[in-house]
Amino acid sequence: MEHFGMELRKLLLQGKNKKDAILTFEKGLNVIAGASDTGKSFAYECINYVLGATDIPEIPNEAKKYEWVLLEFIDKSVNQYVTLKRSFLESEKNNIYYCYSNIDHLQTAKIETLSNSSNSKNCLSSKLLGMCNCSYKNILKKSSNGETESFTFRKFVYLVMINETRIVQKNAPIYLGDTKRDKKSTKEAASFFTVLSGLDYQKYIKQESIESKKAHLRGAIEELSLICDELQKQIEDDRGILNECNLQQVVEIISSLEKIIKQQHSIIEDIESQQQRRLIAFNIKLKDRSRIRENLSKFILLKKNYKSDIDRLEFIEQSKDYVGQLIDVRCPVCQTQMKSPVDNNKELYYIAIDKEKAKLKMHLVDLQETIDDLGNELSEINQVIDGEQEKIKSFEREIEQKTKEVSKVLSEHEYYQKIRDRVQIVENNKSKLAQKKKRIQELNEKIDNTKATSNKVDIKRLSEELMIVFCDLIKELLEDWNFIEKITQNTVEFNKKANDIIINGKTKATFGKGARAIINSSFIIAIMQYCIQYNLSHPGFVVLDSPLTTYKEKDRKNNEKNEEVSKSVKKSFFFSMKELSNKCQVIIFDNEIPPDDLEGINYHHFTGNINIERTGFIPN
Repeated sequence: MEHFGMELRKLLLQGKNKKDAILTFEKGLNVIAGASDTGKSFAYECINYVLGATDIPEIPNEAKKYEWVLLEFIDKSVNQYVTLKRSFLESEKNNIYYCYSNIDHLQTAKIETLSNSSNSKNCLSSKLLGMCNCSYKNILKKSSNGETESFTFRKFVYLVMINETRIVQKNAPIYLGDTKRDKKSTKEAASFFTVLSGLDYQKYIKQESIESKKAHLRGAIEELSLICDELQKQIEDDRGILNECNLQQVVEIISSLEKIIKQQHSIIEDIESQQQRRLIAFNIKLKDRSRIRENLSKFILLKKNYKSDIDRLEFIEQSKDYVGQLIDVRCPVCQTQMKSPVDNNKELYYIAIDKEKAKLKMHLVDLQETIDDLGNELSEINQVIDGEQEKIKSFEREIEQKTKEVSKVLSEHEYYQKIRDRVQIVENNKSKLAQKKKRIQELNEKIDNTKATSNKVDIKRLSEELMIVFCDLIKELLEDWNFIEKITQNTVEFNKKANDIIINGKTKATFGKGARAIINSSFIIAIMQYCIQYNLSHPGFVVLDSPLTTYKEKDRKNNEKNEEVSKSVKKSFFFSMKELSNKCQVIIFDNEIPPDDLEGINYHHFTGNINIERTGFIPN
């Protein structure tokens, strides 16, 4: 338990214009003792309240103006300080503030707002159960019908904290009261079983009543009857189809049509393949025609250029005649005879022109032959293209014709398929109708056989071996406290009916109040010891209110039992608790003060006198 559980460190009350009321705790034994009416029981109730109790504690007059109660502790599962903060105001009591720090550093701490209700998604119980390494889910609430409720941290609180009323009760300390009704409480007994055994209960699922079951069955029958009526109507409507059609014949027709469709599809695919090849050839011819047209256009343009060049040369020749008719004249300035500088080359020039013109005419003749050849080639390819176009159109007409034929066969195929499907639906409806009628018969028989069933669940009992170990722990405590002698003849046995112990053949109810307080204290402490010994879930602390305080009447009858606990028991109790609490935490609120020679404990003494040391829990 060193790695899970809680270790309480500080209890603090805060209020406006009020001095903080503080109690500090340490690991091991913590004793808060002294005079009566000094706030010890109130401090106990404050711890109980901040750990999730429903009711606000009865606040004494001196504490009236306190608004908040804070409890600081160490979460041993992660070794982290945590502080719980809760308001004393009725309007705010349902919220508990979960602070990830000690009290001194609350201003900078991360804070979560948790609900006091265990039904809430963000509840305190889940957080605290996680610290205790507790995975218990459910406990039995009512044995009569097996109803369960959630295992919450409050179930632990009742087994680790015991107030001044419960500590002296005749009932087992696992119960919250001392009446016969309290003694019959199922959930307290179930919680005790779960904590000691480590086993919880299966979640309760509410069972239906007989009438509810029968009504549910009748509803199912009514629904099935409606389905049967609908199926019968469909069968009657389609009866003509069944009479006129032979299912096998229809299937054969469909098979024959599917073969025809397959053949037609094959023919169409073959035609489309031929058409595709024609289209490829057609496109090649179109490209050839385009090339011829382009070349023809270029050659015609070249022919025009040749003719233009010949016309230019002929014009030059004609200019020769005109220039020859001009006479030579003298220069009007110097009277010198003007002569052309190229007279000697004129003949050569005109000879060259004649040769160039002859050359162009030869090219023009060749070009014309080429143009004629291209024209003939273009005519031929146009004829081929026209033929290919006609063939392609022929394929398209053939495909269209075949498609119409296939479409007709498909329509016929679809018609027979619908007939086949309808016949199958009718057959299926007949089968469904037979099944539904059979189910109606079964449900009617089930209604007749439906009887009341008992949902009673017995409270689980602890094994004999476990109870022997548990009782030995209690016996050892009572011997250490000198409540019983350390002799072999002493026995501590578990009473399964009362969920309590029997000491030397005597039930606890036969002891006085003081003795019952000792016995109940040993019971609660033994639960913690057992959980530590077997590494079971437990908070790791115990809080006892008035385990040693006795109540003496002013006047006692001679035959009245002495309820006072002997001094030797009290002294032994304190020394034993000091040794026992080395591995856990025990907090005791009591009027009895510990022995002066008891060392190594955390002790707060309340004097009850404002003139002597600390008066009580609430500061002066």
